[in-house]
Amino acid sequence: MKKCPGIILALLFVWCFTFEGFAGPVKNGILDLRNHNWEKDGIVSLTGDWEFYWNKFYTPDILNDTTINLQKSFAIVPDFWNQYMTSTPFKHKGFGYATYRLKIMCPPNTSQLALRILTVQGAYNLFINGNKVLTVGKPDTIESRASTKLKPVIVDANPVNNMLDIVMQVSNFDDHKGGLWDVIKIGTKKQIQTDTTRKNAFYLILSGILFLAFIYNMILFFYFRKKLILLFFSLLCFLIFSRILVTGDIPLNYIYNLNWKTIRQIEYIGFYFSVPLMCLFSYYLFPKDFSKKVLYIALPVSIVFILISLFGSYYSYTNVVQYYQFFMMVAALYGLYVYAIAFIRNRQGSVLCLTGYIIFISTIINDVLYSNLLVNTVPLFYLGLLVFILLLSIILSKQFSQTFSDLEVANHQLEKANNTLELMNNQVQEKNEELNKINHELDIFVNRTSHDLRAPLSSITGITYIMEGETNVATLHDYALLQQRTLQRMDDLINDIIDYSKNKRLQLTLGEVDFEKLINCSLEDHSHIKNADKVKVNVNILQHKKFITDERRLNTVINNLLSNALKYADVTKPSPYIDIKISVNEHEANIEVKDNGIGIDEMHLEKIFTMFYRATSSSNGSGLGLYIIKQTVEKLGGHITLHSKKGAGTSMKVVIPDKSEEIKKA
Repeated sequence: MKKCPGIILALLFVWCFTFEGFAGPVKNGILDLRNHNWEKDGIVSLTGDWEFYWNKFYTPDILNDTTINLQKSFAIVPDFWNQYMTSTPFKHKGFGYATYRLKIMCPPNTSQLALRILTVQGAYNLFINGNKVLTVGKPDTIESRASTKLKPVIVDANPVNNMLDIVMQVSNFDDHKGGLWDVIKIGTKKQIQTDTTRKNAFYLILSGILFLAFIYNMILFFYFRKKLILLFFSLLCFLIFSRILVTGDIPLNYIYNLNWKTIRQIEYIGFYFSVPLMCLFSYYLFPKDFSKKVLYIALPVSIVFILISLFGSYYSYTNVVQYYQFFMMVAALYGLYVYAIAFIRNRQGSVLCLTGYIIFISTIINDVLYSNLLVNTVPLFYLGLLVFILLLSIILSKQFSQTFSDLEVANHQLEKANNTLELMNNQVQEKNEELNKINHELDIFVNRTSHDLRAPLSSITGITYIMEGETNVATLHDYALLQQRTLQRMDDLINDIIDYSKNKRLQLTLGEVDFEKLINCSLEDHSHIKNADKVKVNVNILQHKKFITDERRLNTVINNLLSNALKYADVTKPSPYIDIKISVNEHEANIEVKDNGIGIDEMHLEKIFTMFYRATSSSNGSGLGLYIIKQTVEKLGGHITLHSKKGAGTSMKVVIPDKSEEIKKA
């Protein structure tokens, strides 16, 4: 499964770049279809070399007049005419007018034929066999009299003597690129209408799916305001929904007939909004992998282009699209990097996301090359987009499913917590009873201590009174000795009370530690453990200075580390071993116990130091060992790190600070 995105990327990369340019069946302005079977061979794309007359509006009569010496040249269709412009009196690049011509030799007894013409920038007259059959916009040789209109059409084409003579007078005074830039197709009228209906149906269904996705996710966002990913995904769906309606066959025209400039503005605004929305969506999908700095770059850059499309002229916001395409490709590559990183880090939904994004970005590459007429494929953006949107919907659905599942688990845990709380209340009651008992014992202890302290004082007082009237020196000496013994008993009692108090209050008992002695004792204590004789223990101790800490607690840590290493040794390996390395410097002691035992699965590493957590069923231990080690190490002011891999072994490193300064302060 992990290799899947890489394989898809490689296949689609090869697929996108294995197409030739728009070299078609039209040669030198002539298309020979005399052997073509419409029912069997289907629709034909009129791609190839058309006759081309720059800065000329020739009628069919002029073109057919053999007495006129015309300077014939050829231009590839579809293509932008910019590269075929010899000279132009107009101030803007791409402005001008030209005449295109194509002769088609049709098979005899043909059915009713039709031409399918998508948008032509910006207006044109269409002549078939000498007759003007269509005018779209107002084509003219003078800029002030011309008017653009973008309108896909289906035109009947009736051969005369099995011949179609197609002449198109095209003018452009709005866009920086002009000419016949879309594929023109010919087929039977039924074939053309069926093909057009299928495509429009697909686009309308797709736009309907995206609109429903927009409504659904916007409603979800209304209830989950903190889930901003729903907002940006919803807006992304709406953006693509609106753009589908104003591109290609412009399905919006079947619903409402808008001005062509409005249609183009919607298309370009949607295009310029795509990067910021996609960046925001990706950021909230994988916030730990998507850099905020990229947002600070992508958003202002996109806003500049959006403002140009809102307030600039048609020429201005279409003229800068090539720069945005480059910016878009850079953003797309960064998005690929983010999704790849998320996949490597095993983020939730990253596999589906990366797979869908690879498909999507490949279709973007294809369509950028196609829109610039560099490859002879078909537009695939919406197909890739549909796959990507569906996969993203699955990811969001999984996230919500996981959220509700977590909520259910949380409720179950809350119920258990309530039961536990009730149990704890009962335990508190029991503890209160126990505390009452302890208090009673403490009262006895205090009473007994008070009595034991008062008895010597009373004795001393009595002896003092007796000594006042005594004159015999020997007797006075005996009384003095009796007082001394009484005071000594009192002092011993006070010391016992102080020691008891210290034993309860003091956290650490600091002293000098001899690691070699400590390790040897621990090894001796564990020599009786099962399989201990089969494991080679290597000890390397570097201690050239005194080390101060709580020896009793440190002994507990070392014993537990050695016990775990022996307990989980893999004696089936050829050379099972345990390496104990200890190095002491001026500030701390570094203790490492490394083995090649059974190791710990990665899924357990985050919880391994939890109380009662057991990473394997191969031992009947209580699950307190590592918890005790961690708590003890922290009590000593140190820290512990663990590295382990299942089947390879475990390495535990403990760092304990030297307490010499605390000894000095004491």
